[in-house]
Amino acid sequence: MSGRSRIASLALLAAVALPLVVGCQFLVFKVCVKNDTDFYLDEFATKSAGAPTYPDGVIKDVAPGGSDSAGGYSAGSYDMRAKFDVSDSSVCEDTVELLEVEIENTNVCVTYEVQAIGKINGCTNEIYATVDYVL
Repeated sequence: MSGRSRIASLALLAAVALPLVVGCQFLVFKVCVKNDTDFYLDEFATKSAGAPTYPDGVIKDVAPGGSDSAGGYSAGSYDMRAKFDVSDSSVCEDTVELLEVEIENTNVCVTYEVQAIGKINGCTNEIYATVDYVL
């Protein structure tokens, strides 16, 4: 193979491979929220991990047993906060925060449920979250 042929082959390879590598930065993902609690999810907000404050929620008013989703997320690390309308004194906290959730190459689904924890400071249940990566 001559020098020109090698250069032409490498140029062709670069022309095909470079857009694939660079293009991955422009993928957009969704975050879905499933509310498997007995309480209304008032607001679900996200921010870049470590940012000082949360903006207004991207998802609001999810009924018990309901779900919703928001799109437009690029690959990166995010903090996520859910605020619930808890009218039950047995539940310890009305806000659940997940820190540094990585979105790399799939969509993310966050499911909120109530779990019994024994008696701690007068409450016996807490809302917890599980994160699943879905296609």
